[in-house]
Amino acid sequence: MSRAKYKAKYRKSRLTSVEITEGEPIEHKIERVVSNKEPITDGAPSIFTERKEGVVSAYNIRTDRWEVATEAMDKVSGSIQAKRDAKGKVSKPKEESKSETKVVDLKVDNVSEAKSTEGGKKAN
Repeated sequence: MSRAKYKAKYRKSRLTSVEITEGEPIEHKIERVVSNKEPITDGAPSIFTERKEGVVSAYNIRTDRWEVATEAMDKVSGSIQAKRDAKGKVSKPKEESKSETKVVDLKVDNVSEAKSTEGGKKAN
């Protein structure tokens, strides 16, 4: 028995690395902010909305994400279907021209008197 030898093929990836930055420890940051009396500028964005706007579904933990996703997919599929319908309307004149083909009726005289023996009456 012989084994086939395979040579590994290495391909260079087009993926690039992200820029690496070292973070500042929280203890040092607090010390710096307190000693320099700097305002705290970084942090998470505020997710609170005004009362008149109500609860935004993107931030509501009780929102059914499935319903939001299905509504979005319905919109996408509707736009895709509209594009298909638009293409169908453009190509209809071509289809009509295909239906205007000529039909030729061929009349064939009995060339021979041979008859099929399958499925018919038996010849006397």
